[in-house]
Amino acid sequence: MQAADLLDPRVLFVTGKGGVGKSTAAAAVALAGARSGRRTCLVEVEGRQTMSRLFETQPWDFDEREFRPDLFGMSIDPEASLTEYLEMFYGARRLSKLVVGSTAVEFATTAAPGIKDVLLIGKVKELERRRDPDGRFHYDLVVVDAPPTGRIVNFLRAPDATTELVNVGPIRNQAQSLVDMVLDPERTHLQLVTLLEEMPVEETVQSVGALRELGVTVGPLLVNRVLQPKGDDSVQKLLAAGLDGGELTTMLNGAGLPVSDDTVADLLARGERHAHRIALQERMREQLVRRSEVPMLELPFLSTRAFGEAEVGRLAEEIAEVVT
Repeated sequence: MQAADLLDPRVLFVTGKGGVGKSTAAAAVALAGARSGRRTCLVEVEGRQTMSRLFETQPWDFDEREFRPDLFGMSIDPEASLTEYLEMFYGARRLSKLVVGSTAVEFATTAAPGIKDVLLIGKVKELERRRDPDGRFHYDLVVVDAPPTGRIVNFLRAPDATTELVNVGPIRNQAQSLVDMVLDPERTHLQLVTLLEEMPVEETVQSVGALRELGVTVGPLLVNRVLQPKGDDSVQKLLAAGLDGGELTTMLNGAGLPVSDDTVADLLARGERHAHRIALQERMREQLVRRSEVPMLELPFLSTRAFGEAEVGRLAEEIAEVVT
């Protein structure tokens, strides 16, 4: 597998440690998919309305809406998924409304938390399997802004746990079909988002191992907010060697840039922080390569006061350059 294979499967579950930017990465992947000519659906499962804020649209709900060319969005919730399931497989519209309007769903998801995840993944599978009248798949790509890494294994294992509890019948068959989708490398990949920092890298490495044990195919790692070195190699060497104030003053004066002692001190502090960050990134990059053995796709750090659709678009461009 190579980074260029990122958009090959039909379903991408995007996850990562809290704070690494998994939702913005999921949005960028979906936008890159749509721009590459794939009819794409971007799915939220946690009801946080992150995507509607990013793209400045109306709040997302269970109805799929095309909010950009070839890019659809929706927010999945267990109650709506259960309603659709009962109507689709039992033709029980009145029964489904009665069940969802009662405390049955709340009781079921409290007594057996995995049921909620089965319902959410079940809707993802319906999107992935849906066909148009001409027989072609309705969506070429489904990108899921999935739960964070601390919950992703239990989330993906929920269908398998259901097959262990229910031995026969339509519920068991449906749960098994979800297992088949999640474990099929041609249909589903898990995309981990991380930063080149110690805690995110450690959690990512552990998650790769846990997901492999589960049988899930881990796609290329999305390494977010990668800072680019400032200056050429000679500048980087000077920063790494540790310039002192006198040397920097002499260099700047020689270039016709007279500076005060305070300015020199500030420049040195900034340079040291930058050099330290670049060195840390390199160590973390080496650890990811060595310990995860998964290809990486690096997304640049974007210096901006607010992160919105324009920034998501820039990340999508970075992804498109690799996968097309």
